[in-house]
Amino acid sequence: MPPKAKVFIANQGHQADYKVFFVDQPHKEKNAQLISQGELVKHAHQADVKVFIVNHDYQADIKILHKNFPKPK
Repeated sequence: MPPKAKVFIANQGHQADYKVFFVDQPHKEKNAQLISQGELVKHAHQADVKVFIVNHDYQADIKILHKNFPKPK
């Protein structure tokens, strides 16, 4: 089993590795496995993956349900 990703929410899109959009149905998820089992961290230097939340699905690399988004430890 791969280690859990440590995820940081960036303030600006250019700081992020991936752009994330929240969907409301499981079948709309895309690439969610990249972060879904992860842990939310408070600082960028602690992170394996940096994400930026976008307002439109066409902007996103990852589409994920709110319940599957990483939580703080």
